[in-house]
Amino acid sequence: MINSWGSGSSPLAGKRVLVVGTGKMGVAAAAHARAHGAEVTLSSRSEQRLAEVGPALPGVMLVAADPEDAEQAVDLLERLQPLDHVAVLAGGASVSRAYGIANTPAGEAQRSFARFWLSYHLLQAAGGRIRPGGSVTLLSGSSSRRPSDGRGFWGTLHGAIEALGRNAAFELAPVRVNTVSPGGIGVTPMNRQLVPHRGQPDDVAAMVVSLMGNPAVTGTVVDVDGGEFLGTFE
Repeated sequence: MINSWGSGSSPLAGKRVLVVGTGKMGVAAAAHARAHGAEVTLSSRSEQRLAEVGPALPGVMLVAADPEDAEQAVDLLERLQPLDHVAVLAGGASVSRAYGIANTPAGEAQRSFARFWLSYHLLQAAGGRIRPGGSVTLLSGSSSRRPSDGRGFWGTLHGAIEALGRNAAFELAPVRVNTVSPGGIGVTPMNRQLVPHRGQPDDVAAMVVSLMGNPAVTGTVVDVDGGEFLGTFE
């Protein structure tokens, strides 16, 4: 699924785009941006993962870096500047099946919160290295605004990322900052949604690219969840 801007009229044509994260959503976003004529760099701290996904992404430059470290975040953007758009789509470490605040071990929570610091450090590094009118897109999740028993850790993490994005939109303007909030991509039970389509990485990627190309959107959180935020959540 590719955005339907007219042939030859994509606002991403010739733009310089960095996608951070080689999970399914990051790979899909890199492919979408490249399909719209952008000069795309895909970055991950894992050289092995870059080698695995590289053959499916012709024309995409691959760069190994770990922007969870503040100095590496600056170095990465320095090497690639001037950039037009950055998408921070790395999932980071995952906690165990114990997602509640009370029963998520502190060590696991701290490791998974590295995803927040990844976004934070890249936003810090973005100042002066992204062209005016460009954008940074972050990744949160539907649990930020739909509290439920046993998902308190994820709700806290995703809510922190969304707050970070809203505040950064003020500080980085005229660079735009937005956050995409997916639902349970590929796994959400239908009784939590309003539509029968199970969300896929391509759905998230299409929204990320749309936000890059829309100069009127900043400081927002966009739900890509099939109506999960409004559904029954039984």
